[in-house]
Amino acid sequence: MVFTKIPAIAIYFSDPDGHYLEFIGVLPGKHLPKKEPLVVSYNDWLEMEKNKN
Repeated sequence: MVFTKIPAIAIYFSDPDGHYLEFIGVLPGKHLPKKEPLVVSYNDWLEMEKNKN
């Protein structure tokens, strides 16, 4: 998932011991206006970034 306000991508998974982990990283691009969705899929984010130009 991508948090559009930052923008940052987050990946969630469980490790072999059953702990729930999150990796998060800042994406290139700009913050989106308040009218946009707050969370989108990575594919949707790529499409939004492509359509900005």
